[in-house]
Amino acid sequence: MMTGDTMVYIPTILSNKVYEHGSLKNTAHGFEFCFANNITPLSISGMRDIKIEVDGVRYPTDVISLKLGNKPISLEGGQVQGAYTFAKSEKLLIAVRGAQLADGNHSVRISFITNEYGGATMKVADITGKPAQVDFPLIRFVIDVVRRVAGGDIGPKSQPLHIQGNFPILNSILDKVNEATGAGTQIHKKRLCIEGELGGVPLDPDFSRLATCIRREEADRVPMFEPDIAVPIQEWFLGRPINTAEDEVEFYIRAGYDVVPVVAPFFAPRLMRHASGADEIESMGADDNERAWLTESEGIIETVKDVENFPWPDPEQVDLSSFAEIAEILPPKMKIMGALVPGTIFGNVSQSMGLEKFSYALYDTPAVVEALFEIVGSSFERIVKRLVKMPELGCVLMADDLGHTGGPLVSPAIYRKFVFPWYKKIGEILHGAGLPFIYHSDGTLLPVMNDLADCGINAIHPIEPQAMDIVEVKKNHGDKFCIFGNIDLEYTLTRGSVADVEALVKKRIRELGPGGGWGLSASNSVPDYVIPANYRAMLETGMKYGKYPIAIS
Repeated sequence: MMTGDTMVYIPTILSNKVYEHGSLKNTAHGFEFCFANNITPLSISGMRDIKIEVDGVRYPTDVISLKLGNKPISLEGGQVQGAYTFAKSEKLLIAVRGAQLADGNHSVRISFITNEYGGATMKVADITGKPAQVDFPLIRFVIDVVRRVAGGDIGPKSQPLHIQGNFPILNSILDKVNEATGAGTQIHKKRLCIEGELGGVPLDPDFSRLATCIRREEADRVPMFEPDIAVPIQEWFLGRPINTAEDEVEFYIRAGYDVVPVVAPFFAPRLMRHASGADEIESMGADDNERAWLTESEGIIETVKDVENFPWPDPEQVDLSSFAEIAEILPPKMKIMGALVPGTIFGNVSQSMGLEKFSYALYDTPAVVEALFEIVGSSFERIVKRLVKMPELGCVLMADDLGHTGGPLVSPAIYRKFVFPWYKKIGEILHGAGLPFIYHSDGTLLPVMNDLADCGINAIHPIEPQAMDIVEVKKNHGDKFCIFGNIDLEYTLTRGSVADVEALVKKRIRELGPGGGWGLSASNSVPDYVIPANYRAMLETGMKYGKYPIAIS
């Protein structure tokens, strides 16, 4: 999930945290824009396959230059030479030589692959043509502090203190001051109120509907469920670009969902490869014939020393501020679904070595495997302890692929030794906080279903149709799990007709809806090569025919 044969679209709310809005401007030789790291310190190495587009126009790497802070970055053949630390509050300036941009709104899109984060695509909006201003951020900051002190405007209802620009030491001190004073904690945005209908059913986002389904009971209707929907699909559905947190929440409301997925960003090292020319793939956007995939024969980590030397993210510093930003604009009955993605425990460990080398290491160098599971597992345990304290959190989904269509990726004995103990710890934390535990894995899970139940998992997604018969899964395991799935991505959603989609959704509602314990979802995620009209048809058919009691002849 979200790490397979396509680039990962970084959620808009995270993209906006690292892009400096207002930085897009014309220069004497073209134009420039910049990213400012407002999250946590990042280490970047092996950055390659860099692609930059503005308004759908792609610029070759030979006209692009990069500068991190005051240090130019060598960019040769689309690859960054060397490793860099992207410190908190530091800026990455991207300059493009060529024609200047017209005044007005512009869409900026950048995609890349790094050793630490795999392949990613982010898209933001900005505007050119604003009058230039002479900016003295320190003076502006001092004036702001004087104004606040004079007016008694420091505390929970005031904006957090921050100096615009590259002042990492001063801003780290201010972060402590903000935390001590609670600055910004009582600033509330207006909750979204979106009216309308989908499939003839009024929009009514309500987490209790999903919670009832997870308890394997009938709610008012079958819930819609989807942990990962590509940004181009969201934008097509909404009919406009998604540039803000409000846009993102509005999409999930209009698409009939009861939760908004919010990612807790933690990434382990992984190698990806890139290819183009896949003419048979229909998708949206400018890079519709380009795909990236994880390698199985190679990885970043080979030795215990590699594990020790890799700059792992500090679990206590993983940025969870997106949860509060989404929480304050949610409709009253809607909730957040915390998303532990991609490839949480097993995925992060095996992908950091490459599945093939990982498999050999299980027997040749087990100390490497043990060290990896310890650092990855303990990191997620600590993240989840923080995650359960987030506002408006309704449930948590963990994605960790354990199987292919023919069976487990490795022996279940390996999962029982290294993986499931961490799942159980995470399950105990979630259940201690009263939160449902939802699990995603591709492939077949039949050999380990009882193990997953013992870990405290309440629901399983997506019951891949090429691997498991979802009707049989509900029949044999529906007493232990709610199940989400499994409208086919291999053909129906990606190459079939609207009529094909409608027929399959109605079939699944008729087979799986009675008694509750099933939610409608695609059979993996909703990637950008899904036919948009088919995606809408899936949702509309689910809304129209999913009302309880089920009555489809």
